[in-house]
Amino acid sequence: MLDQGLTYKTHEGAVPALGQGLHRKTENLNLTDLEKIISRNDLAGIFQAFLLNCRVNQFSAHTIREYRLKLGQFIRFLSSLGIKEPSAVTPNHIKLFMLKKQETCGATTISNHCRNIRRFFNWLIEENLLDKSPMASIKPPRLPRTVIQPFKPEHICLMLSLCDDSKFLGARNRAIILTFLDTGLRLSELAYIQLKDIDFDRETIKVMGKGAKERIVRISKATQKAILKYLLMRDDGYPCLWVTEERIPITHWGIERAVIKLGKRAGINGVRCSPHTFRHTFATMALKNGAGEFQVQSLLGHSTLTMTRRYAASLNSLEAIEGHKRFSPVGVLGIK
Repeated sequence: MLDQGLTYKTHEGAVPALGQGLHRKTENLNLTDLEKIISRNDLAGIFQAFLLNCRVNQFSAHTIREYRLKLGQFIRFLSSLGIKEPSAVTPNHIKLFMLKKQETCGATTISNHCRNIRRFFNWLIEENLLDKSPMASIKPPRLPRTVIQPFKPEHICLMLSLCDDSKFLGARNRAIILTFLDTGLRLSELAYIQLKDIDFDRETIKVMGKGAKERIVRISKATQKAILKYLLMRDDGYPCLWVTEERIPITHWGIERAVIKLGKRAGINGVRCSPHTFRHTFATMALKNGAGEFQVQSLLGHSTLTMTRRYAASLNSLEAIEGHKRFSPVGVLGIK
């Protein structure tokens, strides 16, 4: 079973499920150790207590990892300024941190930093450790509304052609690609599928989505065949669905690397070759093939239609471009 505290080193990369940090530190803590963490009033101690609270409330490993990495950078930045208590943090300190991150990060990453910092200070208020959040007057940065390009059918065919399913790695990668394309699962959802979650009789997979929300997705016959062929090559005894070539559990980092590597080998250009692009491709193709917005929302695990409609808007943009070939005023007039 995939142990969230272990780091597995393979040729596909070192892929820690949760990495170093609080998970390992709190794994075998006794009451005295916990009291030491909770009783510390400095930012570093309070930050560890925040992460511990996330674990107690069963936040996903991915969410905790994000908090640990991104909030950890913020805490270290404050420490470099000599700030050791939450009450000493001002809006200007946060703006300075954001400005510094703009030197190396894009708008989406900046927005994630902002959201995580806001959550941290809101938690401090909930725990009566702070009266007012320094984030109260800070507006989240605007994100550019870019049109995400889905994979074209030829892109999928190219990647699948590189998966020799007579060999273990090719069979596994083929199963991963078809599962992504068939379900629109998030990377973390696909990575943590357990064998017991798959029901071949009902053609379904049970997944745990954001906010610990469980849902059921369907897999087609072709995807089932690909998964079964891959599983028949397994001899490791692990309960998780995906393993490395060395037959040890693989995390989402390893899966992401496998997808990126396939995209490079296939020579795919003009489209970001990533697990999330499969999710976008599933949504746009499902909508194009007649699926309703509510059906796609349910299958993707969206809590509202807002994100689903972003996929629909992207599809409408692509269809409008194709339609322009028929209704272009210049083309209709025959102007040359």
